[in-house]
Amino acid sequence: MSFLHAESYRFLRNGPFASLIFISVALNALAAVGTGTMLEPIEHSTAELDQELTLQLVRMGFASTLFAMIHGALSVTRDFGSGGIVRQKLLAGGSVRLVASRAVVVAPQMVVFGVLGPAAAIVPAFFLLPAQGADFAWSDDASVVVVGIAVATIFSGYLGQMVAWQSRKSLITVIALAAWTMLLETYIIQLVPAVGRLLPGGLGLAMMDDTSTTEEILPIGCGYLGFAAWLILLAGLAVLRLRRTDAT
Repeated sequence: MSFLHAESYRFLRNGPFASLIFISVALNALAAVGTGTMLEPIEHSTAELDQELTLQLVRMGFASTLFAMIHGALSVTRDFGSGGIVRQKLLAGGSVRLVASRAVVVAPQMVVFGVLGPAAAIVPAFFLLPAQGADFAWSDDASVVVVGIAVATIFSGYLGQMVAWQSRKSLITVIALAAWTMLLETYIIQLVPAVGRLLPGGLGLAMMDDTSTTEEILPIGCGYLGFAAWLILLAGLAVLRLRRTDAT
């Protein structure tokens, strides 16, 4: 337990968490504001239209997934860059414990990403919709989307962390994650949806019940299970990599 406390203190003191969470919240809010201000003024609003517009703005909270992913990756690569990973492995008591402890250490920060991400879109939506002649109208679909965004953001953070156990280089990992998430994976989801819906990004769309990129998404429950399966697989590969290379 003392090792976990020391690790938590080290990451909160020296990590990029504050900067990443600020940027992600700001981008989510700007996306919601931009989308809201582009809406045409509504003369005769209905309950269905209000719920549809609310859902449209709430979906803008997904941008935090990339920044959570970057944070997760940096929580691993920083020790490889400083050469301290061997010491951390010894203190943790082995590869399995090191991977598990690092996941536990960043858990509170991942939850913050998951909560503030959708919140940064919900708050502007609450004020923008009335200015356009509509009402902020919550619905069951909005609840599904918000929970999906929150969990997908947390899962994405751990996805970045598990990938980093393989790549080990901060700059390369961040660039690769950004390129994969924003370009390559998006193209695969759009062009080969049968494959794309099984990738983490496609599973995230299923969790958020988001068909804006492709109509061919899995059921919501399959999205959660599929993404969790990816994390378990990558965690196993991380342990194997540490054991084979002795964390060097």
